Amino acid sequence: MVSQYKVGDHVKYHAIGGAGSGADTSTSTGEIVDIKTQTESAGNSGNVAKASEEEPRYVIKNDNTQKETAYKAGNILGLAD
Repeated sequence: MVSQYKVGDHVKYHAIGGAGSGADTSTSTGEIVDIKTQTESAGNSGNVAKASEEEPRYVIKNDNTQKETAYKAGNILGLAD
């Protein structure tokens, strides 16, 4: 599977919940710094991303906090302005 986004993309995303969590969930912006395609540690949070070729995890560095966390493609709303 080809990744929908690439390293260096500046994106808008749901930091909590995901695509189905509703319009009242806050959004954040950040830069994709890595794309994981296998289960491994991701970002600087110490969490393990359960990623695969079919369901990659995008490591996003938050613009405000500088924290790096892995997200599913469903959390990403699209490219940020």
